[in-house]
Amino acid sequence: MITTNEGYMRLEYFSENVAADRNRKEFDIKNHILCYTNQKPDFLFIGDSITEYWELNAYFRKDNQLIVNRGIAGDTTEYLKKRFYVDAVQLRPKYCILGIGINDSIELEGDYWKKLKPAPYNEILETAKTNIIEIIQQAKEEKISLILTSLLPISIPILTHERSRKKYIKEMNNWLSEMAERNNLIFVNYYATMTFPGTDKLLERTTYDGLHPNAKGYQIMATVLRNTLKENKILI
Repeated sequence: MITTNEGYMRLEYFSENVAADRNRKEFDIKNHILCYTNQKPDFLFIGDSITEYWELNAYFRKDNQLIVNRGIAGDTTEYLKKRFYVDAVQLRPKYCILGIGINDSIELEGDYWKKLKPAPYNEILETAKTNIIEIIQQAKEEKISLILTSLLPISIPILTHERSRKKYIKEMNNWLSEMAERNNLIFVNYYATMTFPGTDKLLERTTYDGLHPNAKGYQIMATVLRNTLKENKILI
């Protein structure tokens, strides 16, 4: 991280071919604006493409609320952990809504063209958990109200290891729910309402491509989020 003369923190590029670098300039400028004008978000959404592609103001438009999106398509738990301070903590949001982890499971596929074998399942799962634990600890130390959200179900039959990735999603969601309870955090379970009851089958016509929600999918997520927060006396 770099401390600037303008009074905000920005992140150096990772100098690797990673998704987290893609929005770096945009986020640094926007973060500076919020710090410079002393505007603290009421809700800051941070995560991967599921977050980035969410047109939040189409679903949440409560008067006098500032909602900020810090999602980056392709981001993983490793790099979100590294950018969490500059893209979330320094902005001092009232609530930070975290949705991350699905892209870690891409390594379960391996890479045919690069001749890379699938990464060990337990290694991927435990690394993701470790990174999220560090994010939770950082939020706790900085007194940021963190809200955990489930991973979404997928339906991508062309994947070589779709079954392993579905297993990963289920295990991560169970673990996220446990971590929320253990750390007295709110857990938002999108998964349960995006699947047919008692199955891992995606609801029809809720995604763009079997992974990313479409307008209907995001509507379901918005309703789940709003209702979960309302149960905790938080309005969005």
